[in-house]
Amino acid sequence: MEMYNCRRCKKLFPRLREPICSDCIQQDEDLFNDVKNFLRDNPKTLIADVAAETGASAKKILGWLREGRLEIVGGDLTCKACGEGISTGIFCEPCQSKVNQDLDAMENSVGAARAALEAEARSNVVTMHSRAKK
Repeated sequence: MEMYNCRRCKKLFPRLREPICSDCIQQDEDLFNDVKNFLRDNPKTLIADVAAETGASAKKILGWLREGRLEIVGGDLTCKACGEGISTGIFCEPCQSKVNQDLDAMENSVGAARAALEAEARSNVVTMHSRAKK
């Protein structure tokens, strides 16, 4: 198993997935829970005020909003596609639906192209036996 240095604390650890060690991951989870509990008691607090009260950076709080782990009530989180106000995530529901449709269409297109290439490759195969007959 390969060992890596944690990006945050520089401690050596066996990296499985995250670039930070399990201690730093736990610190993030504890901080997330502090933010979540604070927002449960103070639901209409601005991000800057949540950051000041909990010690979490505004960037980290915004990241949790974009990941869908937190929701904002009447805040200024906007859809990355159309700019419409949203409470969590990256896209509003209509834009997310459009993105999903586009991804499905792209997946179908790639699948059709792959099948066509495989069929063409099979038709261009010349075996030793068929060459001998020509």
